Amino acid sequence: MNEGAATQYFLFQLFEKGGWVMLPLLLCSLIALAVVVERLLWGPSRKRVIPKALEDEMRRLMAAGKYDELIGLCRGDKSPLARIILAVCRNAGRPRSEVLDIVQVTGKREALELQRYLSILGTIAAISPLLGLLGTVFGMIETFTVIESAGVGNAGALAGGISEALLTTAAGLTIAIPTLVFYRYFLQKTRKLVVEMETLAAEVLDTLVLAERSQVTGVVAPLGR
Repeated sequence: MNEGAATQYFLFQLFEKGGWVMLPLLLCSLIALAVVVERLLWGPSRKRVIPKALEDEMRRLMAAGKYDELIGLCRGDKSPLARIILAVCRNAGRPRSEVLDIVQVTGKREALELQRYLSILGTIAAISPLLGLLGTVFGMIETFTVIESAGVGNAGALAGGISEALLTTAAGLTIAIPTLVFYRYFLQKTRKLVVEMETLAAEVLDTLVLAERSQVTGVVAPLGR
């Protein structure tokens, strides 16, 4: 038997010894892996959420006072940043505090989309140790059942129950720890992007308010209605 086959056989033995609890743990690990891969490949990134070209063009149009073109630019872009900036432009005539509230609401809505599937990772990180603990409980029940029926002389049976308890606990923690790490990483990443978008939106709002007060442009608020 080669080394690869021996490793597979060993893993199969561990899985078998762990009992039925290993099945939901295996399912949790596969789902967590799929979500992590999806988020790494197609999840939110600064390039997708806050496109550099959009940000640069936005600043150029604001500096030139071309706010109608800014609205058209945001309407033609599908990024989350464009949607937040468009919300600012459409409500530019309202009090600043109200517009900032709208920005926050829009930001929360975008955050929900950016954090898609993260609740799955959080759930798996929470339930995997519990499933492992459940396997531990069943393993200890089996151990004490053997002690009750055969005494402490049956070392093999006792070892089997203890082995099942330890295997499920180890499996649950092995799944939960990296899943929790990725969950926190993705969550922090999306929060940082949302804060950055809201900061840019506040910058656009301040520029519009300043332009309206100085009457440099003919902006009539709310814009883009």
